Amino acid sequence: MMHWARGRFVSLRWKLVLATITLLLLISLVIGLLGLRRFDEQVGNVLVSQHHALWRDYSIRLKATEQRLVSLSHEFHLMLGEDGRLTLAGMSDKVAHHWQDFELFWRLEGLGLFTTDLTPVLRQGAVATDVTEVTLWMRETLSLGEPSLRLRCQLECLVDVAIPVLVDDQIHLMVMVSDLSEVLAPMAEHHQIEVALLSAEAGAGPWSRRVLSITDRAHTQPLLRRFAEQTELAGLQQGPTQLEWDGRHWALFAWPLGPAGEQLMLLRDVSDLTLGERAFVGDLVGILLMAVLLAGGLGTLALWRPLARLHRLGRALPLLAQSRYDDLRDRLDHRPGWTKDELDQLERTTLEVAGQLERLEGDVDRYTNELQRMAMMDALTGLPNRAMFHHELAKALGSIGRTDDQIALLFLDLDEFKRVNDTLGHDIGDELLKTVANRLQKSIRSMDTVCRLGGDEFTIIVRGLESEGDIHRIIHQIFTSLQQPLQLGRHTLIITTSIGVVFCDNPMMRPEELLKRADLAMYQAKQAGRSNYRVFNEQMLESASRRLMLEQDIRIALKERQLALAMQPILTMDDNRLVGFEALVRWYHPNRGLVMPSEFIQEVDESKEGVELGNYVLEYAIDLLARYTRQLGSDQFYVAVNLSPNQYMSADLVKYLQGLLERYRIHPSRLVLELTEESLIKNLDRAMAIMQQLKSMGVRIAIDDFGTGYSSLSYLKQLPFDLLKVDRGFVADLDNSDVDRNIVTSVIDLAHNLKRQVVAEGVESHDQRQFLRQIGCDYAQGYLFSAPLDEHQTQVLLAQLDEQLRWPDDERGVQLLGRQNR
Repeated sequence: MMHWARGRFVSLRWKLVLATITLLLLISLVIGLLGLRRFDEQVGNVLVSQHHALWRDYSIRLKATEQRLVSLSHEFHLMLGEDGRLTLAGMSDKVAHHWQDFELFWRLEGLGLFTTDLTPVLRQGAVATDVTEVTLWMRETLSLGEPSLRLRCQLECLVDVAIPVLVDDQIHLMVMVSDLSEVLAPMAEHHQIEVALLSAEAGAGPWSRRVLSITDRAHTQPLLRRFAEQTELAGLQQGPTQLEWDGRHWALFAWPLGPAGEQLMLLRDVSDLTLGERAFVGDLVGILLMAVLLAGGLGTLALWRPLARLHRLGRALPLLAQSRYDDLRDRLDHRPGWTKDELDQLERTTLEVAGQLERLEGDVDRYTNELQRMAMMDALTGLPNRAMFHHELAKALGSIGRTDDQIALLFLDLDEFKRVNDTLGHDIGDELLKTVANRLQKSIRSMDTVCRLGGDEFTIIVRGLESEGDIHRIIHQIFTSLQQPLQLGRHTLIITTSIGVVFCDNPMMRPEELLKRADLAMYQAKQAGRSNYRVFNEQMLESASRRLMLEQDIRIALKERQLALAMQPILTMDDNRLVGFEALVRWYHPNRGLVMPSEFIQEVDESKEGVELGNYVLEYAIDLLARYTRQLGSDQFYVAVNLSPNQYMSADLVKYLQGLLERYRIHPSRLVLELTEESLIKNLDRAMAIMQQLKSMGVRIAIDDFGTGYSSLSYLKQLPFDLLKVDRGFVADLDNSDVDRNIVTSVIDLAHNLKRQVVAEGVESHDQRQFLRQIGCDYAQGYLFSAPLDEHQTQVLLAQLDEQLRWPDDERGVQLLGRQNR
């Protein structure tokens, strides 16, 4: 045994071990009992969550099938139409001739065409026409004028989609039929479940229903019969049902399928959820019994005296906070026991700290007021800082309903302040901020509060609003005051600001939420240009949330490589040679399907994800250019890539491009960067500098969508670009508009006078092509030659060209390539 001598140190940790064991026993017992109680509830919650997930997946896949059939109707129109229109005679012949191909490659079970009085004029496959509910559904589709979907079950379940179409210039109803297994089979494989379909009609199956379809009849049908013995069919609609069978635990999820009352049954093995309870109970009982026997007797003996001392120390420590130092010394004045431990050291240290605190307390009191003042004020401008702003805003919100009907918050951000700092220096920037703070204080009323949040961001809390017109007067005064010329050293500056405004009549509004809304409104004002203000509305919040979700989806799409490029050929006008491709991004979303650039490019262009997306497209396009070069054995064509304003102004663009061109061994002249006028005019000096760097590398520049932006000749002549692209909006009406013909002719003459070449976009007719050739247009692209092609289509197309990369000029050749585009 250990020899205990007076004065020997025994660590408190050994004493606390026993106390910890006892405490853990109690905690374990309570947690274990609660765990057992909640275990069954959690299993039920998991099953309900799985039920919702399966239903959501079924709905998404059914919607995707509808979208696929609607897309196929467009493909039918493109493939079966003659001169851009559908005819019944041509459609009937082609459908009858190619029906087996449609069944095999487009996974169609049936195709029907009906007049507006629902008379069938074309039927192939499993198309229903003689059922009352089918007729009602078709009439409803015709009345709405939009595609609609229904489920139909007889010997099997089918998905019918009706689409209004024009045939022989008359409204018809096209009905496309697909097998429901297109939806259910991927679900069964993805979720590892068994699937069964029960008819609405009586039969010999479970619940006295006929079984239409089942994934594993030998295993699943007996399991369904056991469920039928345990639960009524109506009870399955209330939620998942569990069953133990053959040593396994199963869950059944069910919901009505078609209008007649067919039932979809999904079975999942949930043994892992339920069998874990038995092991949990056994382990818990064993641990509790051993711990209780071991800790029962020792805990009280080991902790009695230390706990008494801790109790005394606990009663004495509040005296330290109350500055009752003499009473503290009386409480802790005692003789130590026959052993020393950490408690003795703690008591002695407490007495030393009490002496030091007594000496320092006077100093603390002297500095407290000064520190409080400094903590709430901005050191540069003398305005209330962010901490004081939150305090004042909370007070203003609390006054709503008592002294104020509503308040307003203004969020101000100076325009181009970073440019002042970067060009004139931070000293000038600091003087500018002081002047702005002074002018803002003079522009508001005495009851309002101006604060500086940091940088060039200011806020104004407006109280005592009688009408919203008061805000407009204050903002007008702010704009007028700030725009007065400011002389700082040798520099004369004009200050402008963007202001976001939010009104509030709810005293329960959180200050952080109010500031967020004002910030969103300021962001909208900033986008509208210099010296603007915007008032917050709910659409701004929805737009910000939508933009955030889109940015998250784009990050996932870049990581999972959901984005691909479509290549649209660019041809010479004089001899129809292929000179290049324009790379167009396509997003193949796993749930939404194909997403076109117009649905996401503009939303992400101004975010960091926009730059990452642009770099992704650049590398993708250069990689394809290298592969197509190896395929053709020719380098006489280029690839054109569109750059967003943010990507073009990025400081890393030139270095990034150099690395890509060196890695893929592509000559810089084979890369054309397409820039819009908007991306150049916002910061012409920087745009010119970057353009000069790109030109020195050998990269070519194209001005895209010319004529739709600023179109200023004063800066156009300064830009060292190579190509000018005529916007498709002018090309589209060349056949009908003298104005557009004159505009296009003038643009081409202007470019040729500047010794630049011209590309016409959106050429879709032979008349447009002939006119452009006559007026000297150099290159063209558009659906007359080819739609944008995916990677495989582009490889097949390149294999059909001769050594001169000459494009087929006869009508048969153009149609052949048009079919390849599809």
